[in-house]
Amino acid sequence: MDNLLDNVAKTLLQEFWLLSLSLEQLIEDDCWEEVPVLLQRRQQTLDALDAIPAHPNWLPMLNRALDADERCQRLLRRKRRLLVDEITEEKSLKLCSERYAFTEGEPEPQMEQEG
Repeated sequence: MDNLLDNVAKTLLQEFWLLSLSLEQLIEDDCWEEVPVLLQRRQQTLDALDAIPAHPNWLPMLNRALDADERCQRLLRRKRRLLVDEITEEKSLKLCSERYAFTEGEPEPQMEQEG
């Protein structure tokens, strides 16, 4: 039975690693519509792993999977920062545009004096 659990755990760790690599690529390529499916599958894999008693022999595979997961997390944080910067810039441009449109309709005081 221990051998069976060991094989199942190794398969799950391999699957989690591969799912993390795939997720990393999808995020990098901005394929956001496919991300939720992989996230759900990764969660199912983690839930299955949690049901199996841990074994020290799995540490190398677990470390490899966690490294891939950490890369995904860093990539998501970087993408989020870029998105926040883009939204902030758009808001700033909109505000500047609104101010310009408001002042554009008013005659300048100097023109009134000359005219």
